[in-house]
Amino acid sequence: MSIKDERSTEVVFKDHVRLRLEGKLEDDLERNYSEHVVLLTVNSNAQGHDAIRTSATRLEEQLPQASFEIIEMQTNGPFALLIWSARSSGMDAVEGADSFVIENGKIVFQSIHYGLKSGAGDHARGATIDGHPNGD
Repeated sequence: MSIKDERSTEVVFKDHVRLRLEGKLEDDLERNYSEHVVLLTVNSNAQGHDAIRTSATRLEEQLPQASFEIIEMQTNGPFALLIWSARSSGMDAVEGADSFVIENGKIVFQSIHYGLKSGAGDHARGATIDGHPNGD
């Protein structure tokens, strides 16, 4: 397998999701994100690794010790789409959708959108990937 094959859109995308579900933000940033990544969300129009760190901190504050459910992962050329939901003790994330542009083995653009809903519900579908151990 060539180096180019090892860092394809699909490989980078899967590695990103795996590392984030394992709680390894810094490893994910180093391996998978451009230093100049652009992040767009309802709360952010920012650039760089610190923008991703801030977004991850915000998600952890909104959904402490959450269990994440991956509903769909798709790639097409340099583009990737992640559909997800999450449950935590206080809030749930519903209709999560992250979009990515991956170039030269690095994420250069990410958009993030999700809704927050009070209480743990049974609205998520798909195979559960428990990204964070429950503290219960």
